[in-house]
Amino acid sequence: MTRYAQSYSLIAAALLAACGSGRPAPVSKFSAVRMQDPTELDTENGLIAVGLSEACLSLSLATAPPVGDPPPPDPLVLDPTLAPTLPPIDPTACGIMNGMPPNLLGLNGLRPNSLVDDHFKKWFAADPKTANALMKYLVKCSLPVGLGMDFEYGGITYKWSGLLGLAPHWAEGEPIPEAEQQLVSACLGLHSNRYGVHVPISVLGEYANGTPIPVSDDELSSFPVTEGCFFGNLFRNDGVFSANDRPLALGDDQSSLRACAMPDRTGAGQSSMCAPIRYAGTCRDLCQPDPTNLYYLSCTVNGHSYRALSTRIQRNVEYTCGDGICQVTESCGTGSSWNDCGLDCGPCN
Repeated sequence: MTRYAQSYSLIAAALLAACGSGRPAPVSKFSAVRMQDPTELDTENGLIAVGLSEACLSLSLATAPPVGDPPPPDPLVLDPTLAPTLPPIDPTACGIMNGMPPNLLGLNGLRPNSLVDDHFKKWFAADPKTANALMKYLVKCSLPVGLGMDFEYGGITYKWSGLLGLAPHWAEGEPIPEAEQQLVSACLGLHSNRYGVHVPISVLGEYANGTPIPVSDDELSSFPVTEGCFFGNLFRNDGVFSANDRPLALGDDQSSLRACAMPDRTGAGQSSMCAPIRYAGTCRDLCQPDPTNLYYLSCTVNGHSYRALSTRIQRNVEYTCGDGICQVTESCGTGSSWNDCGLDCGPCN
């Protein structure tokens, strides 16, 4: 395990472009339009946003052996009769090009000697860009600040730094327990983004041992808007889910850089704005809050309860058609809605 000297002013993380093209809105010839430059969105708390394939964000365990004995009943399980039933995820939808079976690392845990395994090397070589992106966020979610992993391939040394430390057992070279599987899955889900830009978020919740993720009053005030909750288990092919916790719904003229905690608004028929993440509903209907009502402890869907992580955002990530700037979240057209925003982006050519 490599130790890295680094610090973060807030427990905040950047968005990972796990769906959508990651491209800004098309350039308009409308003379009054000023196109938004994605670099305007960079902040000191925004880590580099990178692109993953549109096809899949998965850690498929379809061929991996079970980890240990079945877990005992989760004391946070809500009444399953109150939870909606969603279609099961297609276990064949995620190939090795887009998802890394955790059993490639499971024998030795998330440790440096896991990376010398021939299976891992072959997986990484199949698509280094995607593999690097997934490992970056897998390590960021799993290891704590100060720890990281290095891997050399093709004359390039890849460095992946820890941040949230949600999988201490896995980091110690042990099989990853169910609770840590769920938290790492939620963490990967909340890093998903439709637009591939640098956006800071605040992550709240509890570690697997019930200890709250540290959060300061300054962080809460810097990220005043409750956004959503994320949960599921990518390690067991359950998929990952999102739910909405926004205080106010977006109007037809509004859009957000953080769209993954909302149902599909494009009319494409997807569950969420960020497939393969599936939108499950609202956090307050699906989830059990912590005693302080600051975040959610667990959320129940398909009759199963998962440990959850919650997110908070800043107000400046939401836009309105008609503000004079063609945002990366808006599209050209003749109307005034976010995806038909002639007011800002001009007509489509």
